[in-house]
Amino acid sequence: MPQSNAWFRNHALTSDSKILKAEMSTVAVKSEPLPLNARAASGRWWRLADVAVFGAWLAVVGTVVKHHEPWADEAQSWLLARDLDLKTLWFHELRYEGSPGLWQTILWAAQRWFHAPYASLGMIGMLCAAAGVAFILWKSPFPRPVSYLLVFSYFISYQYAVVSRSYNLLPLLVFAAAYLYRDRDHPVRMTVVLILLANVAIHGILFAASLGLCYLLEAVREWSALDKAVRRRYFYCIAAMLATLIFLVIILMPTPDVKEFAASRPSVPLKLRFELAIGFTFLDQLAVSSLFLLVAGIWCFRRKHLLPFVLSLALLLSLFIMVHGVPHHSGTIFLAALSGLWIAWPTREESQHSSPRDRLATLGMSALLFWLLSVNTWDAAAAMRNDYLYSYSGSADAARYLKQVGADKTTIFGYRYGVSAVEAYFDHNILENMPTTYYHEGMPLTAAFLVVDELAAAAPEYVVLYSNAGSKVFRTFDPQVRALGYSTVHVSRGRIFFKRFVFDTDDYYIYRRAGSGVVR
Repeated sequence: MPQSNAWFRNHALTSDSKILKAEMSTVAVKSEPLPLNARAASGRWWRLADVAVFGAWLAVVGTVVKHHEPWADEAQSWLLARDLDLKTLWFHELRYEGSPGLWQTILWAAQRWFHAPYASLGMIGMLCAAAGVAFILWKSPFPRPVSYLLVFSYFISYQYAVVSRSYNLLPLLVFAAAYLYRDRDHPVRMTVVLILLANVAIHGILFAASLGLCYLLEAVREWSALDKAVRRRYFYCIAAMLATLIFLVIILMPTPDVKEFAASRPSVPLKLRFELAIGFTFLDQLAVSSLFLLVAGIWCFRRKHLLPFVLSLALLLSLFIMVHGVPHHSGTIFLAALSGLWIAWPTREESQHSSPRDRLATLGMSALLFWLLSVNTWDAAAAMRNDYLYSYSGSADAARYLKQVGADKTTIFGYRYGVSAVEAYFDHNILENMPTTYYHEGMPLTAAFLVVDELAAAAPEYVVLYSNAGSKVFRTFDPQVRALGYSTVHVSRGRIFFKRFVFDTDDYYIYRRAGSGVVR
């Protein structure tokens, strides 16, 4: 009997366990697919949202691009690419531009290989920006609502998308470097991105140097854990980066005739630069923007990724404030801050194992980013509206007028840097007093100032003067040229928009010699 009881107990326990396992498996079969399906459905909707946001971005930005009139900085790169071979561009002219030539090389290829007209410049710039937007949408570590606002923020959707300059390449390359930052096993990928980044602009060189240095320091800390083959690749990558920097120093080293170093020029006051660099870059108020940066820095410190945030930000701020600060450059400071936050942002695995306090801190940082990007999206909407309704540059209207009156078949003199934006609408040099269609920034400066005797001796039929709000040239130029028998026949107005403001004007005054036609 005792044996029977023992057998019964064992049998009952075995049976119960089998029944329990069967019930559990049944419950698992019934309940497991539901959360999986829910997650799949949720992921599918988010992927559709990503595509919808990307499509909306292309539609909105593309519409504004069609109404945007390129200004001189945009035209200058196009003309350099159009009129120079690559050897002359890289080894002679870039030092006068003070910038590497990746953007001009892209334009060179577009014109030589695809016969792209000047009207396509905006689309080329937008496509470069769109690559950065796609990268943000599909690779960003930020919550999706934050990423959606980021792609519609001012610098990403307007300043570095509608306005076609080398800076349009920065979002893609800066955020790609941030994405690859934690990948220690593939330094070649990071190096390729950094080399491309360094060839975009002086700002790109600072980005590449700061992010590359931080990446290398992180690799040194993990050196013992890296494979020997990977370690060898690091040495090759260091050599490639140094060679790139040496190459850029050689081609950009200014000669005595470079205008930037041979002649003084008016600049934005230091106090205004500081306010632009911090206040108007982020939340449009200096105190609030400074507080945002402080909180972001503390958060990055807690995340043990303070150096990439601070170093890039400090270098870009210094360049802007101390060297050459104008509004469109402030976007590089914005990118420095966002890339630092990108690097510090917790991965999905880190979020799953983080403490409630850390999750709360990340949630707070997400809310701050949402606020920052909401303000910047409002700024972008205002700038796009203004660009759609008004002329960004007077160059298109000036070129249109000159073509209508057949001025390009007569003699024309042009003055100041902005005339290159008018030249871009013609397939030949229309200005008799300039040896090139692009504005050569070398000494002695050609067509920078009015030489009365030269103008009187040549007596061209038309004179074109570029003038902006910060220039006093018009007040001195106008009476002098009128004294030589010229009268104003056309004025083309332009406005350089920055967020919700008109930062500068972009005007063209066209004069005609007396007796040559009807004055209007």
